[in-house]
Amino acid sequence: MDDLNISRTSLGIHTILGIVAGYISIWLADVLFAVVAAIVILIVTGYATEFALKKKGIKWWMTNGGVLYILVWIVSWVYLFNTV
Repeated sequence: MDDLNISRTSLGIHTILGIVAGYISIWLADVLFAVVAAIVILIVTGYATEFALKKKGIKWWMTNGGVLYILVWIVSWVYLFNTV
């Protein structure tokens, strides 16, 4: 795969898992638990993405999914919290 497809794959994975983390966060009893769960999911996702896509480095990982994951997680958490 070329770099553009690798970046798109990483962004897609992080977007989907950001929504999943937002859903998990609404069922946790405390905000601190929700934040810790989201960070753990982010770290696991980062390592799995680096391994699967053969890209290394925190800078690449954060720009190709990490920041988007955080934004999608917060937006989905707030949205789902207000609808449930």
